[in-house]
Amino acid sequence: MSYLVLHMDKFKRESLRGIQSHNRRERRSHSNPDIRHEKSGENYDLHQPEVRDYTRAVQARIDSLNLPKAVRKDAVVLCGLIVTSDLPFFARLPPEEQRRFFEESRDFLARFVGQENVISAMIHMDEKTPHMHFLHVPVTPDGRLNANAIYTRESLRRLQSELPEHLQKCGFRIERGVEQVPGARRIHLNTREFKQEKEERERIAADNVKVLRHALDTLYAANELEEHLKGKIKEYEKQAREAERYLARNEELPEASMFNFKTVLAQAKRVIAEQKKALAEKAILEGRKEIVDGLLAERNRELKEQARRIDRLRRELEELKKQKDETEEESRTLKHFLNQPDEKPRFEQFLAVQQEETRRAEMERQNRLTSCRSAPTRKDDGPSFSPR
Repeated sequence: MSYLVLHMDKFKRESLRGIQSHNRRERRSHSNPDIRHEKSGENYDLHQPEVRDYTRAVQARIDSLNLPKAVRKDAVVLCGLIVTSDLPFFARLPPEEQRRFFEESRDFLARFVGQENVISAMIHMDEKTPHMHFLHVPVTPDGRLNANAIYTRESLRRLQSELPEHLQKCGFRIERGVEQVPGARRIHLNTREFKQEKEERERIAADNVKVLRHALDTLYAANELEEHLKGKIKEYEKQAREAERYLARNEELPEASMFNFKTVLAQAKRVIAEQKKALAEKAILEGRKEIVDGLLAERNRELKEQARRIDRLRRELEELKKQKDETEEESRTLKHFLNQPDEKPRFEQFLAVQQEETRRAEMERQNRLTSCRSAPTRKDDGPSFSPR
């Protein structure tokens, strides 16, 4: 069964123009090679009426809140959720079911964040894996602009569990992603890096599947060849037995006399020729049987190697799928962790300490090198002896 991918991002005001350009394909992208522009016409927005100016729509929603204080310039004004799964999941769904999958996801997320806060639910069909960019203004139930209050660690866990459960009830075979192992550390990935890593793992898995299928095809062909060779051996053995039976025949020649010696001589020559032919055929058949036996032995060795290779590929595919699931879940969990107001400064402080320690270690290494180069070199005057 496939796993649901749910990735959350937070955006400030200066990012809105770029997000709009990417989601709506307003310009031809040269930085994202995964976009197949000839299929961009298949993209669609599930949010109606469709919003064409993200900045204006976000500002209109903020203005409607009548906040007592002005919004800070560095405030998070938009949150984005990417909803997708792996390629085999979408390959099993016809186009209308793919659309229903995204519609059910959009409706669930709209109830979670409030329909009045939704800006867009754009479906991208022109990249490697179909996915939805669900965008909303982070407004709390009591009317505050506060993304951290909406996306707490607990609320994210609940969302990542309840959305796949909802989709299962709607008839989709999909599961929650693997939860992050406690204590695991991983560098945070932004949306682009997250998509690149996910697609790279899917590409590797697809390549391994191709190799596995080729190995299985080779195995089936080898089995057919083995059956053919076994049939040839049986045929050769049958012909050899017939030759042996002919040689075992004791065909008596009539007694020769001056009246029939020519006939007897001709008959004797015929018998000798047929016996020589039978002996030659037997030798040839035995040689052919040895060759086929050798081919079968070689084929058996190849089959065993193919079987070992197939088993290894299957294990690698299982491990790759496990790593892919862990990567996606760790990325989502760590991103949320680092976005917490009390954890992000600590993480930045930790990075600053690490950088300072690295700088000091490099300075010490340079000082040691300088000291070694400036120290005078002593001549070796040979062994010294103490006077008695």
